Amino acid sequence: MESTVTPAVQAVLDQLLRNEKIQHALAFLERDQDAKIAELKEMVLLHGAYRREGEVRAPMFKAKLEQCGLADVRIDAHDNAYGVVRGGGGAASVLFEAHLDTVFPKETPLAVTEKEGRLFCPGIGDDTAGLATVLSVLRAIAHAGLTPVHSLIAGGTSGEEGEGDLRGIKGLLDDTPGIAGCVSMEPDPAGRITYGGVGSKRYEFVFAGPGGHSWNAYGLPSPLHAMGRAIAKTAGVRTPEEPRATYTVGVVSGGSSVNSIAEEGRYKLDMRSVSASELAALERVMLGFAREGAEEENAFRAASGACVTVEARCIGDRPAGSQSADSRIVQAAWAAAKAAGAEPRLLPPSSTNANVPISRGIPAVVIRTGGDVGGVHTLNEWFNPAGSETGAKHALLLLFALAGLEGVTEPLLQMMETTATL
Repeated sequence: MESTVTPAVQAVLDQLLRNEKIQHALAFLERDQDAKIAELKEMVLLHGAYRREGEVRAPMFKAKLEQCGLADVRIDAHDNAYGVVRGGGGAASVLFEAHLDTVFPKETPLAVTEKEGRLFCPGIGDDTAGLATVLSVLRAIAHAGLTPVHSLIAGGTSGEEGEGDLRGIKGLLDDTPGIAGCVSMEPDPAGRITYGGVGSKRYEFVFAGPGGHSWNAYGLPSPLHAMGRAIAKTAGVRTPEEPRATYTVGVVSGGSSVNSIAEEGRYKLDMRSVSASELAALERVMLGFAREGAEEENAFRAASGACVTVEARCIGDRPAGSQSADSRIVQAAWAAAKAAGAEPRLLPPSSTNANVPISRGIPAVVIRTGGDVGGVHTLNEWFNPAGSETGAKHALLLLFALAGLEGVTEPLLQMMETTATL
């Protein structure tokens, strides 16, 4: 799929490319490549376990943002670290971010090794490479003396991975009115663009009962049997291909010994869809199955007078969202990729920080660092930074297309809402 870039959007990119300061910034990004790689190697050695971003990564990134000359640098209540590149008078702001957290626990051994141009270390691509790109772009902005029309809010966000539940970007958007658009960085070859969000709901179901000896207390209802009944019902659901929806029981636990009626059983369920309504319908069905599992086990063991209870705990809520491939921000991302020397490509929806702004009607895209990445979310994760200056150039051009360059271009995010008029 392609984005149709209208003449007005292309004209903005052409104006930016003719600007001397922009050219200085683009040239700086090439010269900054070695410093960016050195910083990447440094940052990846600091653990980024989700829900623990405030321990080391947020303070580290705050200090680096201060070194880049940003104003109002802070760590907020959500463990985000961010600051502001002040605009020249625009009423809105554009968010530019990568996420601070990784999937790896604090205890994970971290060491960088190199082989055939690849840098190996858990978390080095996702998303430490994104953090390094944000800092390189900010240095280029300061070096060239670029002033946006809209202010840029730039930094690192918490909670993108695992059960972090996108808490960082949710909190930042809740606390910061006037954000007109969001650009997120993730690792992958330059030019790839994500513009839709796969929503997810995650639950932990906790089944509890009196428990007892498998012989002497036989006849009591079992939380594990109730849980098994619920999971069996869950496993029989067929989901639609369009709009696509998926589910899986990913974690099951409970019981204390083979000869005991368990006192507790738990399972964790992940549900996903590109459609908010389809996801809500699937959620209702799955909640019903958990309740029915407990009811059927209690009915089967009614003579005992005991019962199993079930509690549904929501442990994740990532909203779904979509926007047109010809929306203003997607057009700008496409045109900026070409201007940076990358081959643009629109990717299918996925689950990223962009889910949140898109679900709230705020234009958002995820673009890529450049270079290459592999083994993501494994201990053998690697990142090859060769050519990653192209991803940084893409980001810089897109930011100033969206936010405007003082005295040169007006912000694309201030133009008419109807893409047909562009």
